[in-house]
Amino acid sequence: MTGCRTNRLRGFTLLELMIVVSIIAVLTTMLLPALGRAKELARNAVCKVNIRHLALANHLYAEENNEHFVLAGEDMLHRWHAPRPTINDPFDPNKGPLATYLPHGGIKECPSFRDFITSPGASAAFEAGSGGYGYNDTYIGGRSDAYPFMEAPKHSARITDVGSAGETVMFTDAAMIKPSGLIEYSFCHPPYWVLPGMPPNTLTSDPVIHFRHLGGCNVAWADSHVSEERLSFSFAYKTDASVTAEVAKEKGFGWFGPQSNELFDLE
Repeated sequence: MTGCRTNRLRGFTLLELMIVVSIIAVLTTMLLPALGRAKELARNAVCKVNIRHLALANHLYAEENNEHFVLAGEDMLHRWHAPRPTINDPFDPNKGPLATYLPHGGIKECPSFRDFITSPGASAAFEAGSGGYGYNDTYIGGRSDAYPFMEAPKHSARITDVGSAGETVMFTDAAMIKPSGLIEYSFCHPPYWVLPGMPPNTLTSDPVIHFRHLGGCNVAWADSHVSEERLSFSFAYKTDASVTAEVAKEKGFGWFGPQSNELFDLE
């Protein structure tokens, strides 16, 4: 007598399905941070290219302008990166003094600076168009015996004015904290204002250097090399009492290196 076995197809039980779903959820939870980090590392790499291009463009500009680097700004309508029609309009980065020296023309935005305010208005348009990058206006872009920048700088520094190019900041990631969020900001101020008749390291400036790359900040130095720096210290905002030093650090704003202007000055 010949026996016959019948194989039946069996589906997943509810318990087995729940186990599979749970495993997938755990794996997703484990992989998402790594994926997010990988994406940020890619954005960081693009930012490094962008900021290096700014430093190289500034050198090319200087070579054609009696060795003077680009001026930080003539007034509130003209910045190193672009002009604008009125104070309430955004700057046009395709018409800036460095545009012709940059690949494809115009300032490229830092891909990691994605949450800044772009809505119309004086607050958002304050420095819109700098791409999330700030220029060393105090020493390189606005060399003047009468700083701060509110008094129009007489001229920018020349290439030969920079004593140690590899240790002098030219551009950094930058932004400004506002009650409604972050906005673009065109400059990377040193820790202390340089004012006539005032002893050095006296009046602190608002921290605008932005450590947005997983706690790091990209810096283009005056010799055009780029490094990634970590936040060392911060100060409270003078322009907004609600931004204490602790708040600034929590939002990733401050300075790297020693607590002085030595990485920004021309010596």
